Amino acid sequence: MQNLLRVALIVAAVAIPTASFARDPGPIVGVDVGAMVPDDQFDEFVETGAVLSPFAGYMFNDYIGLMGQLHVWGAETKQAGRFDDDDATFALGGLAGPRIALPVGRVELYGTMQGGVATALNDAALTDTSAAISGGGGVNVRLTEHWMLGAFARWNRYYQKVHGTEDAQFVTTGLGVTYDFRREPPPPPAPRAEQRAEAPPSQVQKRIVLRGVNFDFDKATIRADARPVLDEAIRILRQEGGVAVIAEGHTDAVGSPEYNQKLSERRAEAVRQYLVDGGIQPDRIRLEGYGESRPVASNDTADGRAQNRRVELRVLP
Repeated sequence: MQNLLRVALIVAAVAIPTASFARDPGPIVGVDVGAMVPDDQFDEFVETGAVLSPFAGYMFNDYIGLMGQLHVWGAETKQAGRFDDDDATFALGGLAGPRIALPVGRVELYGTMQGGVATALNDAALTDTSAAISGGGGVNVRLTEHWMLGAFARWNRYYQKVHGTEDAQFVTTGLGVTYDFRREPPPPPAPRAEQRAEAPPSQVQKRIVLRGVNFDFDKATIRADARPVLDEAIRILRQEGGVAVIAEGHTDAVGSPEYNQKLSERRAEAVRQYLVDGGIQPDRIRLEGYGESRPVASNDTADGRAQNRRVELRVLP
């Protein structure tokens, strides 16, 4: 427990000063499912069993929150001259405590220390109600903006003697699924199309930068707020009939480089198709995807990542 506390404090000390607090505060819910493994003393009375642990919490930012959890577990009781062969032990624990997380791209490392009450659900290896503590952590992988899948491990202690011997101590470990209700802040509003229309036609030959054409997380779909900007680009390209352009697709740094490369190409293709549907000849538009390699803002903040999820148009010389 002392080592776990040191790790939690180190994580907090590193994360808090550099926190961008990208996500708004909000709740998380989920469930852990796995095995209950007794320690050497408790192992004399029960076999390895199963655990189901639904939980709910509230994250004040990306790094610090609170978490409450139910531990419902059961295990076959060993005979050991004390019980019948068909006995089984069932217990319920309700615990709560701080949750400290460290998000790294799509991966979230977290730790929690909880205290509460545990009670025996039948009179077998456990028979009483007592104080309980639990500590541990895990790793989650963010599959979508809201859903995470991960693995967990907890050390647990129920402060009640097992038939006059030692307190019940055991480890729970397995897989968990988490739903995070929080969303990344929306990207800044796109500049109005008429502001871009004021640029002299001579500047078209230098560069058309479509910073207003942004995309939602892990999407390659043209958003409603990008259509006025693309419509203005269509108007300019119609005026400059001899101009050919490159549609450059970009992503933020969330995800693997290989995945982001393909995502940037899909975004460039979506813009190209919009221009073609607007009357621009396909042979005037070349596609290039740069993945996460050319950010225009920091990927350490939600606002910066939103700016990096973009497509730009560059005029061919």
